[in-house]
Amino acid sequence: MIWLFHRDGQYLSCEARTCVEDSGYEILIARPGHVRREWYADEHQLAHRWRIVNQELRQEGWGDLHGLRD
Repeated sequence: MIWLFHRDGQYLSCEARTCVEDSGYEILIARPGHVRREWYADEHQLAHRWRIVNQELRQEGWGDLHGLRD
């Protein structure tokens, strides 16, 4: 799943996916000039972290652009 956000003419993407390099799952957060990768052992951890990331982004003023499914 890919989510796109915008704020003041900038864009940010978040991708939740099966981990490419290992077992488990990962979230990739691509901010302007920086990409962060977080790894999670199971879907429950991934879902919990996604709720927190989503809340943090909204508190920082990022708004939804739209969501895309792989």
